[in-house]
Amino acid sequence: MASAPVSSQAILLPVLAFVSVLLSIVPLLLHWKNRNFAASSLILWYLLLNLFNIVNALIWPTDDVDSWWDGNGLCDIEVKIMIGSYVAIPGTLVCIFRSLAQVLDTSRANLVPTKSQRWWNHATVLSFCGIAPVLAMLTHYVYQANRYFLYAIAGCLNSYDRSWVTLVLAWIWPLIVCLVAGYYSVIVLHRLTKYRSQFGDILQSSNSNLTKSRFMRLFLIAFIMLWAIIPVQTYVVASNIIVTQPWHSYSWSVAHPSNWNEVIKVPVEGRVFYDRWIPVASGYMFFIFFGSGRDAFVMYRAIWGFIGFGNCFASLQSSSANGSSVSGSLGSRAKLLLNRRWTTTASCCRTYPNSSADATRSARDYHDIEKGIVSRAKQSKWSRYRLPWIFRGRPSSSQERTVPLHHMPEQTTTIRTNAWAGVSQSRGSSDLGAAPLSEDHIRHCLSRSYASTTCTGAADSRP
Repeated sequence: MASAPVSSQAILLPVLAFVSVLLSIVPLLLHWKNRNFAASSLILWYLLLNLFNIVNALIWPTDDVDSWWDGNGLCDIEVKIMIGSYVAIPGTLVCIFRSLAQVLDTSRANLVPTKSQRWWNHATVLSFCGIAPVLAMLTHYVYQANRYFLYAIAGCLNSYDRSWVTLVLAWIWPLIVCLVAGYYSVIVLHRLTKYRSQFGDILQSSNSNLTKSRFMRLFLIAFIMLWAIIPVQTYVVASNIIVTQPWHSYSWSVAHPSNWNEVIKVPVEGRVFYDRWIPVASGYMFFIFFGSGRDAFVMYRAIWGFIGFGNCFASLQSSSANGSSVSGSLGSRAKLLLNRRWTTTASCCRTYPNSSADATRSARDYHDIEKGIVSRAKQSKWSRYRLPWIFRGRPSSSQERTVPLHHMPEQTTTIRTNAWAGVSQSRGSSDLGAAPLSEDHIRHCLSRSYASTTCTGAADSRP
């Protein structure tokens, strides 16, 4: 028998699924880093389904059923995981909307949640994202009519018994969980409308790592997914009920006949079920909402640099070395400009940023700090705000001039600087308890500091 041709969908599905997997990695790492386990679980479940799309399309690409592998072992795992994903994906949406609603709940806002609240939140996430899918996998054997179906391109598909048990244990629960998620989404919408003017303040006061951008992106993608899944789940439940009619009374022997282990192989003529494209589209949505932000680009640079492209592109290394964002660089420059502004004594002395003599003078001042001379930066700062104007001196038209000793008042305010502890104390000169210094020494100190401050250790200064 001649082999069947490979259809375009058999090629397109694994390629798009592979790209979807790559695009989902960075959003998964970002949410895991921020400890958003519900969103991480949502991405992880869709990532697993995309891996199944890739593997199955490569193993069973055509309708040549005679050459097919029966899929023992692989399909047994896949059908269980798919059964769990039907409950887990709506469950992750419940946890996402519930956490967003808690952030906007001003009546129960806590700066630090209590231990019982943390345990309750963890239990809710674990129940919907882990325990409920595991229970769905375990109960699948109760209504599993045969081992599994094997379709071309799509690969492994689960089977159902034609009884009311299947409705109770399988079909109805994904729709119920979606309705619960819809309830929480309505609450979030109501609180967003109610607190739209205080939205930023509520996020800042809440004990979460959500910003406005992160909150809205998470809410929008969950909202879009939810209101796309609810019609699909409603259609699936309704169509399955109609197709499986008439139902028979449940019996274990009827649900598990002697030929239960037989694998049923079905050709599809190059077409793929619509549900296989949902995980593919989800990966691109994750990239649009989470993979195009500032945090994502920082991670992209780190990944490319780790791979080795940083040696080829200098911009990757410079971007990583200069900071995580442009805003951070601009903020640092603004702080530097403000610092230069406040540490420059415009009214008392001149600054020479490009002068070698000024650099030498500054180095000498710092070198002599143990002798009681304070650096020019510290002197200008303290003299500008704490010393009387007479100690700062007034510059002439051409150069700085010193203050004569006989012009100093009898009781003055000086600054004593501890060079090792970095502590400055302001007190009267008569309280310092140091020996009086000579007039020449004081004039020499004042001249060296450009008449901006007094020297450390000055005691009683009388004309």
